[in-house]
Amino acid sequence: MRTFTGRQVVVLLLTATTINYIDRQTLSVLAPLLQKELHISSLQYSYAVNAFLVLYALMYLLMGRVVDRLGTRKGLGFAVIWWSLIEMLHVTVTGIQTLCVYRALLAVGEAAIVPGGVKAVAEWFDAKQRSVAIGTFEMGFSLGPLIAPPLVGWISLRQGWHAAFFWTGLLGLIWAIPWFRFYHPPAMTVRNYGVGDHAGKQVMPWVELFHSKQVWGIGFGRFFSDPVWYFYLFWIPKYLSDSQGLSLGSIAAFAWIPYLASLVGGVTGGIASSWLVRQGVEPVKARQYVMFLSSILVSSGVLCVYLSRLVFVLTALSIAAFAMQFWGANIDTLPIDIFPSEHAAQTVGFTGLMGAIGGILFTAGTGYVVQHFSYTPVWVASTVMYPTGLLLVRLLLGRQSSST
Repeated sequence: MRTFTGRQVVVLLLTATTINYIDRQTLSVLAPLLQKELHISSLQYSYAVNAFLVLYALMYLLMGRVVDRLGTRKGLGFAVIWWSLIEMLHVTVTGIQTLCVYRALLAVGEAAIVPGGVKAVAEWFDAKQRSVAIGTFEMGFSLGPLIAPPLVGWISLRQGWHAAFFWTGLLGLIWAIPWFRFYHPPAMTVRNYGVGDHAGKQVMPWVELFHSKQVWGIGFGRFFSDPVWYFYLFWIPKYLSDSQGLSLGSIAAFAWIPYLASLVGGVTGGIASSWLVRQGVEPVKARQYVMFLSSILVSSGVLCVYLSRLVFVLTALSIAAFAMQFWGANIDTLPIDIFPSEHAAQTVGFTGLMGAIGGILFTAGTGYVVQHFSYTPVWVASTVMYPTGLLLVRLLLGRQSSST
């Protein structure tokens, strides 16, 4: 039976992650249009974003356990089919109520992408290769938002916003065909670690998970960093419309630029820490060194408060977006540096839950602050989130070393 090589697995994971972020970013691109057509306020828009994030938080943890139990092939494959069908169902949105319901349902499937992807990487790659593999498939975090503005804008301007949801949803159903046909975990990984499609009995007990100081350390790192990335995902097109007066066509033309920078950050972040590992730096320390640099660069976003010209605003946003994925490729590698590969999806699921909870709180505050005041307090808050997260990672991980 024909199966994928490690490189082909990463390419397919990259494609799935890209589709995942195109689907979630479709609403962000269409937000100014839908707000006018469906009479949705900024505060109500935050409700729709949080409807996604609340279910995303819960399902991130549960999906990690589901993927560990069902195996990567079935767990991730069924999740992609689910979220694709829900994305297509968005064509029937009639107001804020239906929009919130569909965003919540979308989150159920989309929550599997990182636990499933990290588990696949753990099945195929060793410690020296993992951060590059994760950084590569997590390029989809940036490729999706990079592709979404021109793609969704182009479809919407020609066929209407309903068509944008339909065609972006169809992409995942197409992706599922080669995944189910060809993906099987390498035999050596299954024999040695009990992961993959035979992984049902290797799930970490909940008590052990919740008592792990290392899991909480990584989780708090994501609790303080993920909300800023969610803000960039769900609010930047709307911010550019509000602050710069950009139309849907202009958003399609310019809103992709910061996400291009984040794409470069995801790749170089993985390369940077892998280089340090090859120089003899212990993997957990290497990830934290790279994350420290990231936490400094993210603060460039606050410059938007003082800048008025679009080119300078986009530059500041791009530096910060680069830093976020420079960070992301490393914090998502820490769980498989520290824990056995058979627990990869579940530990990533818990840390993702923490990140989503932070995103829920930050988004709720963003909606209220933007509607009643301005974006300025949001930008100021974003400057301290990453350093705070890194401090807690450092304190709780201590001198933790790699398990591999």
